[in-house]
Amino acid sequence: MDSLFAIKGAFYLNPITQYLNPLTVTVFLLFCVYSFIGVLCCKGKKMAEFMASISSFFSNVIEITQLMFSEETIYLYIGYAAGIATISAFAIQTIRILRTKNITGLSSYMYTLYSLSLICWFTYGVYIDSWIIAIANLITFFFTFIILSLILYYDEEDKIERYRRDPLTYVFNLKYYEEYVPQKIREAIIIQQPFSIIVGKINNLKEIEAQLGSKYRNRALKHVAKKLVEALRDSDFIARIEDNLFAIYLSNADAKIAKTVFERVLTSVNNIEIKKNAHKKMQVQMLFGICSSKEENDLKDLTTKAQKALEKASFKKNAQIKVYKKEK
Repeated sequence: MDSLFAIKGAFYLNPITQYLNPLTVTVFLLFCVYSFIGVLCCKGKKMAEFMASISSFFSNVIEITQLMFSEETIYLYIGYAAGIATISAFAIQTIRILRTKNITGLSSYMYTLYSLSLICWFTYGVYIDSWIIAIANLITFFFTFIILSLILYYDEEDKIERYRRDPLTYVFNLKYYEEYVPQKIREAIIIQQPFSIIVGKINNLKEIEAQLGSKYRNRALKHVAKKLVEALRDSDFIARIEDNLFAIYLSNADAKIAKTVFERVLTSVNNIEIKKNAHKKMQVQMLFGICSSKEENDLKDLTTKAQKALEKASFKKNAQIKVYKKEK
């Protein structure tokens, strides 16, 4: 015990280490964190100004707190701040998951281990009779448990969604198109409602790849998919059924309505610019084929007819959208 007091005394008497009290270390660590944020967010003169203001702020914090409060009060407030910050972090994460239903990058293993560590910290807080540690970790455990439950729940939903989605554009894939759309067609036929199958392709996709590269080719597909999704209603459906072929089910739309709708879509899509740099950029050029029906229920046949119409589409005036007509 004497040797322990001797070491502690030497630590505080040392001219270097006498300034390394817990408050100084805490403020120094906060300074490091905010400096790192400054490096990420600011550049040049702004970064220098940010660093100077942060340095001045934390220096003032140390001086003011040491003047106004006793050491015990300061550390008590640091404890409060730590508890509130920890609870807030996990509460915000919980709200974000509930709002977005997005668990990308969250590990169930990490949160399981974190839950176990929080239980240990709660027990330790009870043991040393520190209600700050005990309550903060108990509340954080509650949020961590909710997050873990949401990860496990949404992970199952994600697996189903990944099965249905195209990995590049994240619209539906061919398999789900062939599963889901026939059901929509049957419902439309029962209520005698017209519907349309539209297929579309980026006519200059090969040129985009040749001039800009495969990265920008994929970017073109993503941008087009996003624009198409934005243009459709909840009752419609879009899938990427081939490398450069999108298929759309348009509910309650005959050929005339479908063509009118896709004339607007075409204007929006053909405004997409794929830009590599100031000198290398290309405009997307899209073509569409439409097949409408009230009674035909063979999706494969309807899609083939829409593709035949697409083959006749061209960049001549008013020819970028073609409607399938029975061959005489």
